Amino acid sequence: MASHRRTVTSTRNPVVQQFRDVAAGAAPDLLLAEGVRLVHEALEAGLEVVAAAMSPRCADPELGDRLRQTAGTFLDCSEDVMARLSALDAPPGVAVLLRRPRVDEPDLLGREVAPLVVVAAGVRDPGNLGSLLRTAEAAGASGAVTMSGGADPFRDKAVRGSMGSVFRLPVLHGMPADRVVAFARRHRLVLVVADGGGDRVHTEVDFRRPLALVVGAEAAGVPPELLRAADVRARIPLRPPVDSLNVAVAAGVLLFEAQRQRR
Repeated sequence: MASHRRTVTSTRNPVVQQFRDVAAGAAPDLLLAEGVRLVHEALEAGLEVVAAAMSPRCADPELGDRLRQTAGTFLDCSEDVMARLSALDAPPGVAVLLRRPRVDEPDLLGREVAPLVVVAAGVRDPGNLGSLLRTAEAAGASGAVTMSGGADPFRDKAVRGSMGSVFRLPVLHGMPADRVVAFARRHRLVLVVADGGGDRVHTEVDFRRPLALVVGAEAAGVPPELLRAADVRARIPLRPPVDSLNVAVAAGVLLFEAQRQRR
């Protein structure tokens, strides 16, 4: 499919404003991705490219050819225009607007006999959330839930932090605590909550079962409703005086223990 191509030199072009609106979170069905690697990841994942912009700074003619064929709108931009539509201080020369992946509850389970769904509770830092999702994909999680009140996994900072994992890993955003519990019960998932005061060391937890693994932000932790509903409260032993870990690091410890057990 050939795109509608245009050369843009004015920062007042309406498509430029569309990029800025998406970066600001004003278009809930779209996401922004910038940089050669991330755009390649989006194309390989098969996401729909609504609009693409490229400036002379991007020295990847093959990528330009692919975007001209696949994007609904393709913009040949000056560097000034690219700087205006980019969310970065140093624009890499290529940016795309993508249709957000549509994910329903069953997608989180995949086709696994024993699904492993990661639940991010109150993770407000988008970089941390992106790293957590990258870790989840690397460790073989079947899907992820980002709870209401946390960062949007499809905003540009979280997308960059995930390094493209959010394009492939099924992620459902905005689920409240009661719905997380209902989801786990409905699909017969063991609800394992990471808790520094937990009664079981993480290496003693049976991660081979179908489960939902809940991790919370370092400062706020996991909501009380989830702690009360937990089937298992797992702790990671820490050497004093350290009493907590970054959420992506903690998730990595737990997820790779699950991967080890599932081999």
